[in-house]
Amino acid sequence: MPVLLLDTPAIPGARARTLASLSAQSISVALCTSPGAIVADDQPILIVALAGAVLDATACERAAWFLATHPTVQCVTGAIATVPDLQAMLPSAAQFVAVRTHVAQALLTRGESPRTSTAISLIIGVLRGSGRGAGWISEPMIRTQADVKVTAPIIADVCAALQALELPDAALIDMTSSGLPVSPQQRLMLVPPPAIEVRVAPANGLRVLALLQGFPMGGYTAFNADLLPRLAAAGHAITTCTTEWWRSDWRLDQVRAASPDIHHPHAVVPPAAVPAYIDWLIASRRIDVVFLSHTLLGLHCLPFLRARHPDVAFVDYVHTDWFEAGMYGSYATMASQWESQLDAQLATSHALVEQLVSQGCATDAVRAAHIGIDTALWRHSGPRLTDVRTSIGASATTLVLLFAGRVSPEKRPHLAVDVAAHLVSEGHDVLLVFAGGGPLLQAVHDRSVARGIEGRVKILGELDEHTLRHVYAACDVFIAPSEIEGVARSLYEAMAMGCIPVVSDVGGQRELVVPGTGSLVNAARDDAALYVAGVRPFLDAATRQRASSEARAQIVAGFDTSRTVAIVCETLTLARERRRSRQDALPAALAEGFATLSLEIIRRHVLRALSR
Repeated sequence: MPVLLLDTPAIPGARARTLASLSAQSISVALCTSPGAIVADDQPILIVALAGAVLDATACERAAWFLATHPTVQCVTGAIATVPDLQAMLPSAAQFVAVRTHVAQALLTRGESPRTSTAISLIIGVLRGSGRGAGWISEPMIRTQADVKVTAPIIADVCAALQALELPDAALIDMTSSGLPVSPQQRLMLVPPPAIEVRVAPANGLRVLALLQGFPMGGYTAFNADLLPRLAAAGHAITTCTTEWWRSDWRLDQVRAASPDIHHPHAVVPPAAVPAYIDWLIASRRIDVVFLSHTLLGLHCLPFLRARHPDVAFVDYVHTDWFEAGMYGSYATMASQWESQLDAQLATSHALVEQLVSQGCATDAVRAAHIGIDTALWRHSGPRLTDVRTSIGASATTLVLLFAGRVSPEKRPHLAVDVAAHLVSEGHDVLLVFAGGGPLLQAVHDRSVARGIEGRVKILGELDEHTLRHVYAACDVFIAPSEIEGVARSLYEAMAMGCIPVVSDVGGQRELVVPGTGSLVNAARDDAALYVAGVRPFLDAATRQRASSEARAQIVAGFDTSRTVAIVCETLTLARERRRSRQDALPAALAEGFATLSLEIIRRHVLRALSR
């Protein structure tokens, strides 16, 4: 794919930075020596980049796919900001544009030399020619911006072009063909892939495609963001593909640093073409194993992908039994329903393995792989605990309760407030700390005010891992009254840091919380008194100290992440072996239903948003 690089005068090292990011692209690119060289180029797409901009490793490939699946769009730029309006689009367009080569050729043939030193002139030319046709990819295409600004004259230039065409700002963004399917009966789009050459990364192990929901804040993402770099360190080549409209940047940099081949097809192609994009990733990367992790769309794609790639193995990781059961049923139920399409399955606990087997999964193909924790990293180091406790408003004798995680309805944070209020009413010196974000933060504050303990509740919000480790170490009791869990990642974190767990007895949490390490509470009752009883043994300082040591020792002995990575690697290899030996006939590709599935996924996100 040809790239026209626009120099930025007087910015040291700008060209070198962009050239480095171009050399790391997932597809092959070649520099155009001058604008005139475009006329003779036979490639269908041209990339125009401003020197100094550092492009995402898959930016050029995603731009090519966008144009291949949006025939009315003539050029496309990518997000810096997430809101597609004129002010947000111009900084992107100033630094990165993919344009159909024939459009660029036509502009040059008409003698339209750029009136600005940026790629914005291409968009102006497109608007003048057709009045529409500029597309927008909502996921980041530029990792680092060039050291230039979109100046007022440039903005005025674009606005003048829009005014002359009698078009609003919205004309810059043509997303009409990327929205909802026009009909629930719309068929799967088996679009021809764009004419691009993928650079296949070297691998000492397997080539793995990780199909994930996305990167929303929470334990699900923390696990994936920890596992994928470790698989890459073990020699496997990792490609990551998200399948839903989740927030997509939480801890994503951890994965990107180890394996930058990351794709967000829902932001690039229409819903009915997402399976074709995944199909392309498997074929172009020569994938050996597809690793699914709680992706509804990925499960529904299995028959299609199996038919297209009969030699590729498929492994599913089940995090929890629960998943909006009223609409879809649990993930464990779905995993068992798709068992015939999978070569191996993993689950977060032995309890979940037993459930999968009871629902029909083969005993020799499903294994427990606890999500684990890096116990060398998750240990107290740094500031003195007394200093950290002072910073959150606790004395040496204060009993500090910690609620860490998403503050959302299924986690029942109101029970943590009620527990603290009950202990305070008994005369105990108690502080309750909330570390995490979520839709119920205001409700937590309001409940603490209503219970008269506002001064005993500290809301820290979302914290980075480094700060969170200090908070865990400074707290005494980890209270998690969740209604549902597989095994909460925060439980591993807390116990590794010596924070005593008082948690609901759900999922496989009893596999971690054994006698002497903390308390398990019956989750069926929404009753704070049960959790007060769970905390009461640890009001004694000596008992707390013993339980704290036992909690950490339990995690170090049996739940270090190195064990998890070893089990996952063994299972990926097992899946490959099973795929070679299995002779069962797979059903033909299911070519319909993806559009309806997309509507269901969108409806779920809309309903969740409305319920907040």
